[in-house]
Amino acid sequence: MQELQPENVFTFFEVISSIPRGSGNTKAISDFVAGFARERELDYVQDKLGNVLIRKGATPGYEEAPVVILQGHMDMVCAKTPESTHNFETDPLTLVVEDDYLYAEGTTLGGDDGIAVAYMLAILDDDEIAHPALECLFTVDEETGLLGAAGLDVSILKGKRMINLDSEDEGVFTVGCAGGIRVDSVIPVTRAVVRGFPVLAEIRGLKGGHSGEMIDKSRANALKLMGRLLYELNDAFAISLCDATGGEKDNAIPTLARARFVIDEDDFAEVKKYIDKFQENLRKEYAGSDDGISITVEGGRTHKVSAMSPDSQDRVIGFLMQVPYGVCNMSGLTEGLIQTSNNVGIMRTGEDKFVSTSLIRSSVLSQRDALAATIRNLTELLGGTAREKEGYPAWEFNPDSPLRDTMIAVYQQMYEDDPIITVIHGGLECGIFYEKIKDLDAVSIGPDLLDIHTPGEKLSISSAQRVWNFLLSVLASLAA
Repeated sequence: MQELQPENVFTFFEVISSIPRGSGNTKAISDFVAGFARERELDYVQDKLGNVLIRKGATPGYEEAPVVILQGHMDMVCAKTPESTHNFETDPLTLVVEDDYLYAEGTTLGGDDGIAVAYMLAILDDDEIAHPALECLFTVDEETGLLGAAGLDVSILKGKRMINLDSEDEGVFTVGCAGGIRVDSVIPVTRAVVRGFPVLAEIRGLKGGHSGEMIDKSRANALKLMGRLLYELNDAFAISLCDATGGEKDNAIPTLARARFVIDEDDFAEVKKYIDKFQENLRKEYAGSDDGISITVEGGRTHKVSAMSPDSQDRVIGFLMQVPYGVCNMSGLTEGLIQTSNNVGIMRTGEDKFVSTSLIRSSVLSQRDALAATIRNLTELLGGTAREKEGYPAWEFNPDSPLRDTMIAVYQQMYEDDPIITVIHGGLECGIFYEKIKDLDAVSIGPDLLDIHTPGEKLSISSAQRVWNFLLSVLASLAA
């Protein structure tokens, strides 16, 4: 890490990687950032949620320039390989440098959005960097519903120009994003004790990925595959379902699902053959997009177990079969832009209920709400209840953006090329700030990050350096 450039950026990245900072567990990283400000005698605010705002005055020659807000989030998605023993509550990340990439051993890297935190700390720590007055805003719990941004009292901000540092593609300027809403579906379950041969089926090996950025990449959803497998097995062998679990985050396409059920012991060999054929079919269906699908089957010994009643089982399997997943609508105005999608990201089974969480994204509010109503209606038809929570607004494209124009000019000068201007299907905190701050002018940028929200997440080291140089050039150009 000491050999990586820019040195100060990667030094801070290494430091924050030693601090557990999964969503909902951000006090330590928030206190670290606040302590950083105190040590350097910088003006700062740390609110009750843990958001931190650090202010730094303009360098000579920039005193009359309007304030610039730099913004990123401190929390990270915590995902790991099945073999990893990492404890996200207590353990530091194990960083690995390989060729041009930085990744974490067996876990997500937290480059989303740790690189923004490192960039801002490095700028605040260096008095030689030219810039207008800065407001560096570090938010919490972005990954679980943009909660830090939603709860922030924006009256503490003076700036009207915001550079968000939460994008994952170098040379791409994000200037709009989808809004979203979560729907929790709860289906009651009744049980009975049955005698049978227990089977554990596990679907794994999927690529997964961010449920906004990767939703149109034809990647399989482990929960939907499990629902289909259970439906077909029940039709062929009359299984009794005990439980089904899978997924960790509603904003990540689930890569792992497990189900326990009982069958007649004499059917076990045929069940295994059926599942092998099912796996073969899935690999054909997802050839080129999700080739690594694997289904393992383990049997136990015949005994009495608690299983769902046939009616409860039908309702649970029916929900998994019918709940929408993937792209629901494409934009009719912008070619290639996903307008509305849904990711069913989590399922859990308790003693008396089955619970699932879906995350709907849309750049059209009415369509977002209509899809939420569809899931709510499905849940209610199956005898359950659904609750919508943590909705967040879309960030609408602004055709008149002086900040964007300046950044484009700087990019053209540095690279003799045009940046890509895009509106994304993922959610960004800019949507919250766009709604809360009148006349906000915002652009989101970032270095190349691969496979965010998965254990395969990687940060391009050379891209991080180029984006750093570009960011400093932009700050130096914002004198008016």
